[in-house]
Amino acid sequence: MQTGTLQKETSDNTVSELRKLILYNSNHLWEDVIQQLRKATGFDIVHCEQIAIFAHTKGKAVVKSGTLEELGPINSILREINLITEIE
Repeated sequence: MQTGTLQKETSDNTVSELRKLILYNSNHLWEDVIQQLRKATGFDIVHCEQIAIFAHTKGKAVVKSGTLEELGPINSILREINLITEIE
């Protein structure tokens, strides 16, 4: 089985490695998680609920894929209320 690295070509023709922002299940209030996901990502409520449900039932969920520069600010906002996250 072959594995590859996802890459994104930017407008200045540099290539950035795509990463995933992972949200882990935690003991936060449901409404707080949804609100923070909306604040961080701008996603609609349904999309945020889907992420939260997946994190709750599977233990973790991908919030968004992108470059480190794109995911860093989102990760910071999620961590404002001590949500457990990781960029991999």
